[in-house]
Amino acid sequence: MRKRLKNTGAAMSEQDEKALYDKAKKRAKFKVHVMIFILANLILWLIYSFGFKLFREEVKSAAFQFILFVSLVWGVVAIAHYLIVYKWGKTHVDKEFHKLKEDHSRSQKEQEEGSIDSFNS
Repeated sequence: MRKRLKNTGAAMSEQDEKALYDKAKKRAKFKVHVMIFILANLILWLIYSFGFKLFREEVKSAAFQFILFVSLVWGVVAIAHYLIVYKWGKTHVDKEFHKLKEDHSRSQKEQEEGSIDSFNS
């Protein structure tokens, strides 16, 4: 079953549509992740800036180190998420999928040719 795209006029199979939908879903999840990262870090740093004024220096220092650690680790995770979704994710999976698909079709051809040859003999 083929469907037509409105703007491009190109035909798309259901498999292609599912792949595009999955890609869009991963990108949307990444965008939500980044928004939560920004909002949570903003709240943490605002709490630190305004909430720890009355505390002793040791408490402020520990809070600063904790918030900095959370921000840095979560930032690295967000960057890794970006790379997986936009840069690396699809290419490695696609290459492996196409390789397996070619191997499978090649082995099927060999089996069919072998059965035809044995039938002709």
